[in-house]
Amino acid sequence: MTNDTQETQWRRELEAAGETAVRDNINHHGSLVTGGEAKQHFIRKWLREKDVEQVAREKQGFDYARWTFDVAVGALIAAIIGIIVTVLHL
Repeated sequence: MTNDTQETQWRRELEAAGETAVRDNINHHGSLVTGGEAKQHFIRKWLREKDVEQVAREKQGFDYARWTFDVAVGALIAAIIGIIVTVLHL
């Protein structure tokens, strides 16, 4: 079996198990650890990829949170201006 084919099979196995299950398995020296040094190296690489994906998702969420905060501050400023105009108009 070629290296690419083996890695494809491992990737399918890891995706099916899920990131949390894989981390738990590795940390507790479960069945994935018995796959040999090459498989352990691949699992570590796969987990690093998942970490990078998580950071990218968090950054996207942060931009959305910042936009929401800016809109809320703008609404507050508009409300304060409306109150001041109403009080001065009377």
